[in-house]
Amino acid sequence: MQICLRLFAVAMLAALPAMSLAQPAHAETTLDKILKAKKIRVAIDVGNPPFGILNKDNEPDGSDVAVARQMAKDMGAEIEFVQVPSTGRIPALLAGRADVTIASISVTTDRAKTVMYCNPNGALSIVIFGPKAVVIKTPADLVGKRIGITRATLEEATVPKMAPQGTNIVWFDEIGATIQALLSGQVDAVAMTSFAGKTVADGNPDKQIETKLTVTTAFYGPIVRQGDFELRQWINTWLFLNSQNGTLAAIYKKYTGLDLPLLPVF
Repeated sequence: MQICLRLFAVAMLAALPAMSLAQPAHAETTLDKILKAKKIRVAIDVGNPPFGILNKDNEPDGSDVAVARQMAKDMGAEIEFVQVPSTGRIPALLAGRADVTIASISVTTDRAKTVMYCNPNGALSIVIFGPKAVVIKTPADLVGKRIGITRATLEEATVPKMAPQGTNIVWFDEIGATIQALLSGQVDAVAMTSFAGKTVADGNPDKQIETKLTVTTAFYGPIVRQGDFELRQWINTWLFLNSQNGTLAAIYKKYTGLDLPLLPVF
């Protein structure tokens, strides 16, 4: 019996080289490509303050941009920003134009059907804003009013569900157009993040824009393509470490003026 076992072991050892040759070569992952090229492409939306804006020098800025810059720095990679509107945040990623999208993309099950979320790096509230003269105190007050909503946003997914029949929803492809519609009186009120609404109200005091209703509060995080597990794991590790050392909290505070809430982990 012992002789048979020895012969089997010898046969297995002899077969190892051939077995190794038969194994498929390791496919290069997105993370491999980034580390090899020392360059990461990040899709951002610079029309969504305070997450993404263009500063006075016409350079990308905002909390999402700051997170992306710090992440690339810690990765040892040069960053290439791919500027997209809110409707292009996922398509740019799926088309291979970007390696990751960091653009305040709220976590939803529908989006998770086509992309993989990393752990959240912030939270936001969706609020309905309008001029003081427009009376909206409850969802029932939306009936008969024109409410502006930007497509491919959390407000698109949530406001129509709570708006009663008879609410006139007016759709826009970019948040800039939604804001302009509010300022020009094309709509009675708009739905957007509390941060964006505050920016609009502070920048246009003569319009007397105020909060009407809070629709929902949600978490947002970076997204990667389905199957990019290695990149997702690296980003999750980075998010964990920088939530512990205070970097994410400092960025969030700088751009929103608020303390970063406790972030969940998937």
